[in-house]
Amino acid sequence: MHHLRKTQMTHRDDLIRAAETITESRLGAQSRSLHELERLTINTKDDLYEDFLAELTDNFRLILYGREEDVIGIHAISYFIGRSLPQLRDRPASRKASNTDGDQGQQILANIAEIIPFSEQGSLLRAISHNQSQTTVLGINQLTTGLFRALERYAQKTFSAAERERMIAERLLPKLPIYEILHTLRIYQDWNGDILRRVDTAFPAGNSAFVALREDFDALHDFLPLLQQELLRRHGLNVSDFFNNGVFIPELLPAMRPDLAVLLQKNLFNTDLDRLLGDLEGRIEAGWREEVERLLSIPEQIHSWRVAIWEVIGDSIYQRVQSFAELATALHSLSSTHTAIGSLPAMRSTRLPETLTDFFRSTRADDEMRRFLLGTMEYLNTFIEGNIEVPISIIRAINDVERIAQIEESVLPPEKQDAIRFCLLQIARLAGENG
Repeated sequence: MHHLRKTQMTHRDDLIRAAETITESRLGAQSRSLHELERLTINTKDDLYEDFLAELTDNFRLILYGREEDVIGIHAISYFIGRSLPQLRDRPASRKASNTDGDQGQQILANIAEIIPFSEQGSLLRAISHNQSQTTVLGINQLTTGLFRALERYAQKTFSAAERERMIAERLLPKLPIYEILHTLRIYQDWNGDILRRVDTAFPAGNSAFVALREDFDALHDFLPLLQQELLRRHGLNVSDFFNNGVFIPELLPAMRPDLAVLLQKNLFNTDLDRLLGDLEGRIEAGWREEVERLLSIPEQIHSWRVAIWEVIGDSIYQRVQSFAELATALHSLSSTHTAIGSLPAMRSTRLPETLTDFFRSTRADDEMRRFLLGTMEYLNTFIEGNIEVPISIIRAINDVERIAQIEESVLPPEKQDAIRFCLLQIARLAGENG
């Protein structure tokens, strides 16, 4: 009680000092006031941690969007998943496209530039739909995307080899949401990569987003013990009493809450109770065993519902991603080698193929994919007009546009939409979320 009272008194003094700085000063000492409030609420700014966040952001964007020369990254999969899933909320899945004023040539390229390259444009989905598509359906946990690759690369260039683990444990991990990281990683991450393997061949070989994703998962196993130790510290326990050579002592797992026991086991992705307990002897409380077994089964159940969703939309997603990857690569190459913004000639009204006419007629005018495909067709037609021979790359790009539009136009039957909704709600129930 003495230490609690001292902490409360210190906080009270800090609060009074911050309030006096704001209310009693006649000068516009805004920076000082903000500094006092920052110190009171989120502590002082740590430059080391801020640098790490910049590294984490770069790795997150690399995995999702690739480099500029890649044009697209794995976010293309999430994007088309998001467009395919029936929405559980009365709100759009995609970000609303902005209107661009200017001449026709600028408008055409602006419609294309709203989407590619991904490295410049970022996410095409709203936050909820993006997380649902990537984490729930694709099995790549969004909260930890790029985290372990960032930890590895930042530690290598900032800390000496002898003190890397200590500095990460003391300066970086205390500021991260450790429990949420371990929990979402355990239940959502498709650590075998079964789902991603079904669609990764739709991308051109050597895409840096996939290389970075593999490096991120390879680094995961090096840092999991440090995260587990930090989780134990946050519960006020001495790490050295519970860990031996970086591994939580199995005999002590029954002393932990069931939700902590499954996060502290040697293999975070283990789903077998006997493997968790190992050769543990002695009586284990039946309620604890039952709850741990239930928690261990959640990742496999989520994976089964994820596979069920993919059986419905998997072929459609693969075809759209493949066509979009080829189209985006071709457009990026054409735009960088042929035409600069503002130099496109004014065009006559172009007659669209019937396969595209129905799609453009039935889609919302502000839909970003409609604007992208329409801008693409207008852009490609600038290379066709006045030319007797059409380059094969242009013909292929037009075919990709038509293929994407045809798939986009097709609508899942109501019974399949209901099946997907049911699977999504089952995953949300298992994860303890609201879908």
